[in-house]
Amino acid sequence: MNSTFMFGEDRFGDAEDFFETYQALGGDMLDRSAVNSAIRRCYEGMSGDYEDPSRIDDFPSLEEGLRNYANAESADLPLLEAVFAHHERGRVPPEFAACLRRLSLSHGLGVVSNIWARKDPWLAEFASAGIGDIWDTVVFSSDGRSMKPSPRLFRQAIDAFDLPLSEIVFVGDSLRVDVVPAKSIGLDTVWICPNAQRHPLANLVVRSLLELETVPADSRLDTDTPRRSTSSLKVWQDTQGKM
Repeated sequence: MNSTFMFGEDRFGDAEDFFETYQALGGDMLDRSAVNSAIRRCYEGMSGDYEDPSRIDDFPSLEEGLRNYANAESADLPLLEAVFAHHERGRVPPEFAACLRRLSLSHGLGVVSNIWARKDPWLAEFASAGIGDIWDTVVFSSDGRSMKPSPRLFRQAIDAFDLPLSEIVFVGDSLRVDVVPAKSIGLDTVWICPNAQRHPLANLVVRSLLELETVPADSRLDTDTPRRSTSSLKVWQDTQGKM
């Protein structure tokens, strides 16, 4: 989802003023320092969990992150979660929404995405962009404790399609959390890579989701790429970031 058809996500840089968002959402109990500190401490703490391979099936909820890393009080949690979600969520540009709607006319589509906040703001963005009703399945990590690259999320989506693996292709922009785990359970993969760098685990590389529509039908997948691979350790080490 992120950097595939949703952009401008994960706005947690030093220049962000989370207090402005807090006030815009109606918050008036905490001051600027408290809000900015809480969001940054939570993000930093959960980022450490995200990079820890041992946590992929034991990832904390955002509420837990705010409690454990920011010492947030119970009364402050709902608004702090809303602030965090506002900065975590991106937007679906119209051209990408239109592309997805066209693809949905000929293909079953699903989402498997890592998010830390509750999913409601993302579903609202889908609806606003006109893509709320095009999915056969939507799997968000924050519904449970698993986080890509855990196979559990991929298998949950696969089960919803009730198709053989040979008829399912996983499209994503991250080697670590998309291409490697999808390939490891037997899926063909499309890697969205802006510089079109080739990789042995990607059956197809495109610069953008929009480019996927223009690929000739007879060259869509590199069938010489092994359907299943367990060579994920080096990719795990070489790629970083929340995707």
